[in-house]
Amino acid sequence: MRKELLYEISRSVIAAVGVQNVLWAIVESITKGTKAKGCALLVLSQDGEKLYHRVSYGISPEYIGKGVIEVDDMIRCVLAGESVLVEDMANDPRIQYPEAAKHEGFGSVLSVPMRSYTGVKGVMRVYAGKQRTFSKDEIDFLDSIAELSGLVLEKEEERDRMALEANRAREEVSRMSDERERFLYFIRMVAHDLKAPLAAVESYLKIILKGSTGPTTEKQEVWLNRSVKRIDGMLELISDIVDLSKLEAGLDSPELTPVSWTEVLNSSVEVARGLTEPRGIELENDIEQNLPEIFGSEVRLCQLINNLVSNSARYTSTGGKIAIRAHQVEDNVEVLVEDEGRGIRPEIIPEIFNDFFKGDPESLEGTGLGLSICKRIVEMHNGKIWAESPAPGKDIGTLVTMVIPKGVVCSHIWGKPE
Repeated sequence: MRKELLYEISRSVIAAVGVQNVLWAIVESITKGTKAKGCALLVLSQDGEKLYHRVSYGISPEYIGKGVIEVDDMIRCVLAGESVLVEDMANDPRIQYPEAAKHEGFGSVLSVPMRSYTGVKGVMRVYAGKQRTFSKDEIDFLDSIAELSGLVLEKEEERDRMALEANRAREEVSRMSDERERFLYFIRMVAHDLKAPLAAVESYLKIILKGSTGPTTEKQEVWLNRSVKRIDGMLELISDIVDLSKLEAGLDSPELTPVSWTEVLNSSVEVARGLTEPRGIELENDIEQNLPEIFGSEVRLCQLINNLVSNSARYTSTGGKIAIRAHQVEDNVEVLVEDEGRGIRPEIIPEIFNDFFKGDPESLEGTGLGLSICKRIVEMHNGKIWAESPAPGKDIGTLVTMVIPKGVVCSHIWGKPE
């Protein structure tokens, strides 16, 4: 609750006066409010081995430029979340520059971690002109201000990251050659902008469900859980839209490499167990070893198998079975995913690989994009995919078959392979 409140405060204040002005105000206020000699905010280097001066008040340029502050045992304690007081800076062996501290007129220093959502950003140091101690209430208060400082620094990093992404986005736009690419880029950007606030709302709902903001009634928990489930569905839809737009735009080319079908399938089987075992569904594995390599995307091929298994698991009851089979047929690899689910109505089979098609439009599960993404991944590898329901020789279930040529160069010309 405290972190959320401080985050909201930092966001509002930063929007009004800017990051640097907020940090200046913090160190000045701390110095004057505690009657200290000075205050400094030190940020942690990317490798986590050094602290660098960011902003200070009441401290001379000579002291600031005294040298690099190495992360030693004392600083590690602070970075681990503990406030550390050194009462006699001139004579305490933990101080790295005692002569400089003595020359500056420092007696004591309190080091407090600057925490944020993503970890400790650095250390806030309060320097006293004489040797002194700090009460528990004083340290608790300074800890809150240090945490606010960490959240402000995190917001700054987020701003810089967004600026970098914006520059990259402008460069990408400049390379686009037609309206279709611009439209697909627009879809990805909108999806990205939708995902962040939805994820934030979901995190707040989960905080409420955990009881962090106070007790909830049984009825409130039911509605909150329903809301979380709906947001999960929306986040899944956004991820699928991003995937679809990337596949349409042919943005997977950099990840194309020689891929072992055997490794892809064995890895997919392990992921599939995580989907089937909690539902009490048996997973049968009949994969021919030493299958040929293919020049393709390992990530997308794994996604293809996992999407099919996830789809089968959704419609297969506890005690049912899903089988993954794979073997080489002449110059192709044939992969089959068969389930014992309720099957697909014959009249809708021709439509199941279409974008946003759902056999049950009223169902809250699934986005209607899983099978269309599978179709594009197969076509990306110059293959074919089709479904049969009921499974051949049975009265129930569905069999999905895909055939992909071995050793082919992937295609990004969308449409049905010849």
